[in-house]
Amino acid sequence: MPRSPVLVPLLLFIVLLLLASAAGWIYYSQSKEQILATAAANLNAVGNLKVSLLDGWRRERLRDAAIISANPFNQAMIIPFLEADPAVSTADPRIKAWLDSLVKAKGYMDAVLLDTDGRVRMASGSSGPVIGTNAEETIDRVLATGEPYLSGFHTSSEIGLKAHLDLYAPVSGRGPDGKVSCDGIFLFRIDPADFLIPTMRSRGAPGRSVETLLVRREGDDILFLQDPRFRPDSGLKLRLPAAEADLPASMAEREKNGAFEGTDYRGVRVLSALKAVPGTSWRVVAQEDLSEILEPLLARMSSFVSMIIILCFGTGVMLLFWIKRREAAYFRKQYEIEHDRLALVQHFEYLHKYANDIVILADRDHRVIEANDRALAVYGFSRAELIGFRVPDLRPWEARADFPRHLEEAEKTGSLIFETLHRDKDGIAFPVEVSLRLIDIGGARYHQAIIRDIRERKRAEKRILDALREKEVLLREIHHRVKNNMQVISSLLRLQSARFTEAEVREAFLESQGRIKSMALVHEKLYMTKDLSRIDFADYIKSLTSTIFASHEEDGRIALKLDLDKVYLDINTAVPCGLILNELILNALKHAFPNNRRGRIRVELRENEKEIIRLTVRDDGIGLPEGCKPGKVESLGFQIIALLAEQLRGWIDVRREGGAAISLWFKLPSVPETN
Repeated sequence: MPRSPVLVPLLLFIVLLLLASAAGWIYYSQSKEQILATAAANLNAVGNLKVSLLDGWRRERLRDAAIISANPFNQAMIIPFLEADPAVSTADPRIKAWLDSLVKAKGYMDAVLLDTDGRVRMASGSSGPVIGTNAEETIDRVLATGEPYLSGFHTSSEIGLKAHLDLYAPVSGRGPDGKVSCDGIFLFRIDPADFLIPTMRSRGAPGRSVETLLVRREGDDILFLQDPRFRPDSGLKLRLPAAEADLPASMAEREKNGAFEGTDYRGVRVLSALKAVPGTSWRVVAQEDLSEILEPLLARMSSFVSMIIILCFGTGVMLLFWIKRREAAYFRKQYEIEHDRLALVQHFEYLHKYANDIVILADRDHRVIEANDRALAVYGFSRAELIGFRVPDLRPWEARADFPRHLEEAEKTGSLIFETLHRDKDGIAFPVEVSLRLIDIGGARYHQAIIRDIRERKRAEKRILDALREKEVLLREIHHRVKNNMQVISSLLRLQSARFTEAEVREAFLESQGRIKSMALVHEKLYMTKDLSRIDFADYIKSLTSTIFASHEEDGRIALKLDLDKVYLDINTAVPCGLILNELILNALKHAFPNNRRGRIRVELRENEKEIIRLTVRDDGIGLPEGCKPGKVESLGFQIIALLAEQLRGWIDVRREGGAAISLWFKLPSVPETN
């Protein structure tokens, strides 16, 4: 056994140290990801709450404006006052009292009544009858649209007003022509300190650094609408460049929603949840310092680093036993070589028995370690080329995708037989049958495949399939001719019935003709379908009922309703079912609706989970006489029904509620029956 150099223990120690460091980094990364995800969810919840509160408050203000705009008091008092000449008219004290009550009830700073020329006609509140530049620019818009409007945050330094919002309510009235017109404007000033600022200042989540900000874009800057928590008295003053891509407020303005990391107005790294307030240019930023979020993780990492240091010391002690482990590794290698040798012995024994087929032995990495001469002949490789060749590469590209699935199935059962495609050295694909077996020798896993070239078998199968197709064509032609012959018989019966004048004889001929048509229709469906062994019985019922009603129901007084499941029947089951259905419908048409009575016939086809079929014909006619049941009366039609139900090993159920309902119950045969 070779001696280990002195450098090996040191290298091993370094490797273990790197592994421990990698484990620590993986733990840190995964924990950080989980903590940030939890914090992002909390901040998203805070942001959604703030947006919901702001949107609800804004909608409530606009509803107030809409109510004020549509108040009948406008038509009665406000509009006449606005239309009067301001030089000679006097203010009605009731209007002033009403404005005062609105200011007091709603908590507005001021209320101002303007005419269509933008002149102040009346005011209530502390600021007096004045308007700022911002309001002047908005008045024309409200007069043009006639819709309530809520402005954003702004100040009016020219009239000495602090930060506020303006709510505009048009004075709507109706002229002599009945059209709605805008005859003036109510302007209400709102102090954000009453609701908006306290709403944004509340944290909504635990944390020393949690805060929510309300921002909007003005030009190339992001304007902070309220005082940030860590920068007092900067509301509507603090502006930061919108071009700063890492600024959370800038991200919010770029219509980003969700949680992002960035650098806030203090230059501190934060995790932010960004939300837009619907209907406004406002953006809500809920943020928390990353240092605070990761503080518990950093504490845990300190403990983890201490554990790593202790582990390194322990590893140093373990290195003293390295030589013994190397000796064990050497003998383990010799043991694995012996395993490979035993595997080769077992492989050659198996090869001797199945020498006419390709036999390949592959290792756990799916590389060929041995192959017989037949494999070399079929694939065209030399032994040197085939040994070490990957087994999946023996397949053409289109067949390689199934290799993992085949291997997985073989792992479950220990062996698998399947067909696939292989290719030779020239890339020519050919079909093979693979018998794959997993061999365990001393705990080592090998894959042994016996592969048979099945090109000749596939050619034989093709010849058989071609012969089957020819037989299908012949069988289809037989069904076609049987159908034509039955139609000839039906036509002969119709011609023969014309020779008789007795109604009873003619009716008997017509009934026989209908029964033959129902059987011919089965052969017609089989001729037209791709599957010659069965027919879609629901489609058959549609065709049969259409034929019967076309022959017997010409005045349209009896309606037909079909409620059918998809059921497939073979010819031996479909023919008696069709005859029974023909008899039941004809019986209902002839006897259920006497004296030109109107009504409806309903045909139902059901199959349950136990493969029990129910075929029901219902009518809302006069019903069946008491004791009338197939097999119990002398009627030929009912006797036919009873005999056919017995042939199907089924039974007949008769109900008389609301007319008559006769049901045929039978079980689908497990295999097709033959006559």
